[in-house]
Amino acid sequence: MVRLVVTGTPGVGKTTVAIELSKAYDAPVVDINEIIRPVLKWDPELQTSLVIDEVKARELIREDLGGAGSYIIDTVAINLIDKSLIDWCIVLRLDPRQVMDRLLKRNWPRCKIVENVLAEVVGSPLNLAIDVFGRDRVIEVDTTNKDAHEVANHIVNQLTVGVPVIGVVDWLDTLDTDFILNLSRELDDCLAQ
Repeated sequence: MVRLVVTGTPGVGKTTVAIELSKAYDAPVVDINEIIRPVLKWDPELQTSLVIDEVKARELIREDLGGAGSYIIDTVAINLIDKSLIDWCIVLRLDPRQVMDRLLKRNWPRCKIVENVLAEVVGSPLNLAIDVFGRDRVIEVDTTNKDAHEVANHIVNQLTVGVPVIGVVDWLDTLDTDFILNLSRELDDCLAQ
């Protein structure tokens, strides 16, 4: 039995990697948004769905997954998942410049792109995963310049070894300072609106 959650900033490849892992483990991909749909509300200003009742959302997820066998969850909302429902949390990382390119291709609003790229720069999804599931159940994977099949194979190998992996990337050390400063200024402009 394998119970995984695949997370990371939007654009890092969560869905495609989850599908590859689903094939590798013959396990269904679970759409958390479908489970918690009764407690989601679309916010047109933020251009995202908001959870209006986190307690109810957690309850719905527990009810749906509590007796299930193997599954792969693809979500950014890992804080809603009880850690007893997950064996491993896989945090996908991607060069923030590539995250920006992917989100631009999706025609996302500029402020939403900047917010998510900065989240990748500082490792927000990794930090949240450690907070929610603990360091001993997190595997961080750099997906930069790798296809989904290659990433999934790497994850399967890591899970076979059974050792957590944290500290794979530090974008603050590798990115050009001007790139980060420009993002920071853009975020300030977004927040001032």
